[in-house]
Amino acid sequence: MRKLLLVGKIWFHTPSVGEFNTAKPLIEFVKNNKKHTVVLSYSSPRAEEFFKKQNSVDKIYKLFPPLGFKVKNFLKKEKPDTFILVESDRYPALLTAKVERKFIVNARISKKSFRLLKLFKFFYAKWFNTFEKILCKDEEDCKRFHLLGVKSSILHLCGNLKAVSKLGEVKKVIKFPTEKFIIVLGSTHEGEEEIWLNAFKKIRQKIPYAVLVIAPRHIGRANKVCKLAKEKFPNLIIKRRTEITDTFDGDILIVDTLGELLGFYKTANICFVGGSLVKVGGHNLLEPAFFSKPTLYGPYIFKFKDLERILENLGLAYKVKNEIDIVQTVINIFKKPPKILKNFENLSMEIFNCYIQNISI
Repeated sequence: MRKLLLVGKIWFHTPSVGEFNTAKPLIEFVKNNKKHTVVLSYSSPRAEEFFKKQNSVDKIYKLFPPLGFKVKNFLKKEKPDTFILVESDRYPALLTAKVERKFIVNARISKKSFRLLKLFKFFYAKWFNTFEKILCKDEEDCKRFHLLGVKSSILHLCGNLKAVSKLGEVKKVIKFPTEKFIIVLGSTHEGEEEIWLNAFKKIRQKIPYAVLVIAPRHIGRANKVCKLAKEKFPNLIIKRRTEITDTFDGDILIVDTLGELLGFYKTANICFVGGSLVKVGGHNLLEPAFFSKPTLYGPYIFKFKDLERILENLGLAYKVKNEIDIVQTVINIFKKPPKILKNFENLSMEIFNCYIQNISI
């Protein structure tokens, strides 16, 4: 990895919690270089309590909203040498900030925002072109910036920073007999468990040693889910996670504990990410991909739509719409496991290196 050449005071602006978490590996990398002082600003008033607890930077400022006089006062006080804007806050005061080196990372423009920005293309083209580099999360975003009048020499495709994650060591939570075919449903919501339990009846006809692990998004629902499972399968062995100490040799396991989902994903043969068969918007589609697991998800992923493309590039994406889709997809994967197109860890490192190299030159 190239040595980071940035020096002095580095200013990151993350609009809210999501953008901060996305950029956290980059922020920590910059902070760990002892030549740097890292200052962070954010603009969401709802994120104040979260940012008060962060210690990965030297100073934190709330810029709500980041209007001209507030940004001007901030610049006068801190005098940053480099400005790194994360994703999509497009207040003119931020885009026109007088800082020697300026970058946008994980840069994105949605279809809706693009229609609005085109109305003011003259101004935004001028402002965006003051940045040294705009590092985009995908090709579509690069194209939209270019159509707004941003110079090609400024635009670079690095990939989605959300794919860069430090999991640390994830231990398998409990044991299953080696012959079992483990299907893990993560972060499920009401309505999804019933669809899957109905599908599981048919799956078991084709895969008799299939095991279903259900981890409700809210563990307070675990008893309700367990009761539903026992009603549908009175003759199967159904247990709660807290009833198991070592090996589960049953049929359906309901997870009623916190903090173990990644361990179950690591153990699984197939995973499903919940909140996507019902209109919740989905949850983190990439968590099973950390372990190269084929990942099923429903049509309602509007909160995590940008992660779908990463799953597709890895060869791990399986969108299902209903019970019939689920049964057919699970059986197909069982018969012919997917060919992984790319190792997630390698992809993550490629993306991270791209960002580091481009802000280091």
